[in-house]
Amino acid sequence: MKEQNYPQEVDIIKKITGSAIVKETHISYAIIGDEFVYKIKKPVDFGFLDYRLSKSRRGFCILEKELNERFSKDIYLQVLKLVKKNTHDFDLVPVENTLPAVEYVLKMKKINDSDFLQTRLDNGLIDKEKMVSIGHEVALLFKNLDNAPKDSNFDQFAQAVKFNAVENFNQTEKYVGSLIDKTSFNFIQKKTLKFLKVNENILNDRFDDGFVKNGHGDLRLEHIYFNADDTVGLIDCIEFNKRFRFGDVVAEAAFLSMELDFAGRMDYGDWFLEGFFKVFNDKNSFKLLNYYRSYFAYVRAKVTCFLVDGKDSSWELMDIKVNEIKRLIDMAAFYCANLDNSIDLVFYGLMGTGKSKNAKAFSKRFPIFRINSDEERKKLAGVPSEEKKYLEWNTGIYSFENSLKLYDIMGGIIAQKNSLGRPCVIDASFTKLEFLDKFMKHLEGHKILFIKFTAPDNIIKERLDARLTKGVVSDGRFEIFESQRATSVMPKEDMLIDTRGDTAANAEQIFKAVLEKL
Repeated sequence: MKEQNYPQEVDIIKKITGSAIVKETHISYAIIGDEFVYKIKKPVDFGFLDYRLSKSRRGFCILEKELNERFSKDIYLQVLKLVKKNTHDFDLVPVENTLPAVEYVLKMKKINDSDFLQTRLDNGLIDKEKMVSIGHEVALLFKNLDNAPKDSNFDQFAQAVKFNAVENFNQTEKYVGSLIDKTSFNFIQKKTLKFLKVNENILNDRFDDGFVKNGHGDLRLEHIYFNADDTVGLIDCIEFNKRFRFGDVVAEAAFLSMELDFAGRMDYGDWFLEGFFKVFNDKNSFKLLNYYRSYFAYVRAKVTCFLVDGKDSSWELMDIKVNEIKRLIDMAAFYCANLDNSIDLVFYGLMGTGKSKNAKAFSKRFPIFRINSDEERKKLAGVPSEEKKYLEWNTGIYSFENSLKLYDIMGGIIAQKNSLGRPCVIDASFTKLEFLDKFMKHLEGHKILFIKFTAPDNIIKERLDARLTKGVVSDGRFEIFESQRATSVMPKEDMLIDTRGDTAANAEQIFKAVLEKL
C-alpha cells in the first residue's frame, strides 16, 4: 500500500505523542493514539469555512471545545499549540503559552471503538427498543439547547435555509456531468427551490416557535457514542459556520436518518425517528423531514466531491468515494421526489415475472422500504420464511380470505412508514381487485405508481423451476402459474417492465420515470 504523505505538522505530532493512526477529512487531520486524539485544522477556504489564518484556527479550536462540551462529558480536554523550542525540537504546550505557534491542536480523550453507536450497530447490540430510546434521548438533548437568538441573522429563517441550499448547488456545479449526474442535479435543484418557496412561511414560523436551536449540525453515526452509564453523548459539533449549526431540530434527526439509510440500516433510522418524534410530534417536523434528508445527502455528496477533487486513480479510495457520491446523489434525488407526499411503488405481476428481484435491487439503491407479500404472508401464518408450502392454488395460507387479510395488513404497514416520510416499494402479485381495495383503504389520497413486471412463459418456467432448489421465500411453481394467470384481475399499470433485461437498467428506468412524473 502506498504510504500517505501528510503535512509536516502531522508527522511532528505523531512523533511527539507516539500516535500512529491519522484520519483525514476535507478540513482536518486527527492523529489518534492509545489514549488521546490530537486534531488540527487544514488551512483551507471552502467559502462556508475559512481556516486559512492561524488565528482563525486558534479561535475555532477554542470554540469547538466549548460547543461540544454541551453534548459530551470529559471528552474535549484542552486546546494546545505546537511550538518550536529550538532548531530541532518541537513540543505541545497549552494555548496560553507565549511561544509562537506552529499550529493549534485540540486534544481529546479517545473514545473506545466499542462505545460508538456505529460499532454497536455493527455488532448487533442495538435493537428496536434501544434505537427508539436513543432517538428520544437525542431529542431531549436538543430540546434543552438554547434557541437561536431573536437578534441573530436567523429571524428570517427561510432565507438562511435557502442560502445554504443554493450554496450547495453553486459549489458543486463544476462536478455536474462528471461526479454528479446532470439529470439528478437539475431535478434536485428545481424541487428544492420550489419546496422552499412554497413553505417559506412554515420555515419562518419554525424560528418563532422555538424549533431553531444552537445545535450540532453534523449528527452522524460516527459522532454518537455511549458514556459509562450508557447515556448518549455527541462529538464533532460544527463550529466553523453558525449557519450550519443554528438549525431546525428536525434537520438534526434527518441527518442521522439519512446516515442510517446510507449505511443500509433503514429500519434503525425509522426507529430513531419514532423516538425523536415523541418529543417533537408536530406536523411541520414531519413535513420538513424529507427536505432535510435530501439536503444532508447532498451535503455529504458535496463534501466527498471536495475530498476527491485533485486526486486521481492512484488514490486507493478513489473508486469507493466516486461510488459514494453517486449513491448520495441518488438518495438526495429520491428524497426530493418525496418532498410533498411519499410516493409508493407497487411492483406487481404474476409469479416468476421478476418483481421480487427487481424490488430488492431498487430498494438497495434508493432509500425506500421494501415489503414482500410472501415474507409477510408466512410471518402472518407463523411459518418460517424458508419453509416451503406446496399447496393447491387458492388454499391454506394462500386462500382468498388469508390474502385479503394480508393485503389489509400490508396497507397498514405502508401507511405507518409513510407517516415517517418513508416511501415504500410493495412487492406483491395483486391478482384480485379485492386485494387492491383492502390495501388502498389505508392509503386514500396517497401517490402510488403501479409498475407491472412481465416475462415470456419460457423464462418464467425456468425461473420457477430454479426456485425449487433455491432458498427463496416464494412457493411459486409453474404447475400453478396457469391457474394464477387464468384467475387474475390486476390493476392497470402506469409502467410495464420486461424483466429479461438487467435489474440495474430497470431501476434506472423506473427512477427516471418517477422524476418525470413530478
